[in-house]
Amino acid sequence: MTANKSTFTVISPDELEGNGEITKPGVFYTWNDYERHYLAEGDSWFSLSDKLSPSFLYRFGDNVPLQQSTLIVNCTYPGNTLARMMDWSKNRNLPNLLDRKRFGWKWDGILLSGGGNDLIEAALSPKGILQACAKPTGIQDFIVGDAMTVLENHLKDNFRYLVSLRDHSEIVENRTIPIFYHTYGYPTPRNAPASLSGPWLYKAFTQLGIPPRYWNALSDALMDQLADMLRDFAGISTNLRLVDTLKNVALNRANASDTGNSGDWLNEIHLNNNGKDKVAKYWATFL
Repeated sequence: MTANKSTFTVISPDELEGNGEITKPGVFYTWNDYERHYLAEGDSWFSLSDKLSPSFLYRFGDNVPLQQSTLIVNCTYPGNTLARMMDWSKNRNLPNLLDRKRFGWKWDGILLSGGGNDLIEAALSPKGILQACAKPTGIQDFIVGDAMTVLENHLKDNFRYLVSLRDHSEIVENRTIPIFYHTYGYPTPRNAPASLSGPWLYKAFTQLGIPPRYWNALSDALMDQLADMLRDFAGISTNLRLVDTLKNVALNRANASDTGNSGDWLNEIHLNNNGKDKVAKYWATFL
């Protein structure tokens, strides 16, 4: 039974059998029934941003139609950093499905969500990218010297690692597939945790005693610098396609005093359904 053009399905690696059968409850199609197949890896912007709130990938289909029937095999996990994604000793799904003839498949592209959690971890680390300042003259006084350059080099090394895996895949057709990756948005630092974690920037800024009047501008500067890093990564190799959501998706900012759903944000760093649909509509133009 061939899927119609509006059919969209996200499955985990465990729900795809070696013969192409899909074991996810309620799905009646097989691998060959879909016109497009993508392998996804990343953080909570691709996985679950909250126990009851799946990521924007799950908004495709009925909410945000695609032009062709599409299957996404989603290897993502909340809290993932690029380093953890590229740790093949613990994360075998991506290299197996992309690179190994025995386990892998021919893909139309890789979807990557990475860099955001690396920035968050670096902000929360006592020896990370942020520092206290008793008499600040501006937001740059709260950013440690060359720390953002160190972070950029770390991200770039791990990004190159993924590109190398693609370029040397045992499945020849996968060596030239595009890698789609994205920038993020402008979160408002606020005491709005997810169900199991957070808040993140609020905690980082609070523990360093950074005055709240600097919070939005500092957060925006960090996201701008991360976006600039990711934009530069497009020059690492061929067929790297940046989905620049920070530049091209107008997300409504959350109110700093709100501790839950606000603007287009479900919590401090994750989008609600309205925000997800905005991001998904922009992503759909690439897929």
